[in-house]
Amino acid sequence: MMSRTNRKLFVIAFTILLMSGAAGAGAQEQCTAASLDGSYAFQVDGANVSNPYLPPGPFAAVGRNTYDGKGHLGGSIVVSANGSIIPATYTGTYTVNPDCTGHKSALLSLGLVVEFDFVIDDNLREIRMIVTRAGPPNAGVDGLTVSGTARKLFAHGKSKDGHGN
Repeated sequence: MMSRTNRKLFVIAFTILLMSGAAGAGAQEQCTAASLDGSYAFQVDGANVSNPYLPPGPFAAVGRNTYDGKGHLGGSIVVSANGSIIPATYTGTYTVNPDCTGHKSALLSLGLVVEFDFVIDDNLREIRMIVTRAGPPNAGVDGLTVSGTARKLFAHGKSKDGHGN
């Protein structure tokens, strides 16, 4: 059991530790749309529980997102929806909050809109995301339990050829 003096020292040390962590967190760079600039490879998986616009059952996808640093994205995706393979391309928009969370919406060439909430991680090299809605434009519905990650392909948004491809 800690003595009263030791408890006071522990509380003081803990308080100083918390305050120093808060000061360090405030000094860190805040995220903006420019934090996402370049190409990311992604993988998501899960299941369609009740979304009427996709086959019920297991769901997985891989693809490539390219962010322009100004709130626009585009890319390609290959989906496996209950075993049916569906390739598509997409364009969309994204927003990033100062705490490195964000939201993106992509219009697939199939006519469906998919929305994600995400958090940027690993010094801007990784994105963790979850699908929040999917369906025709202006009629997005939930019913998917799909999440995954994206990983930056090249440093500073440039590929080996220096053109972002």
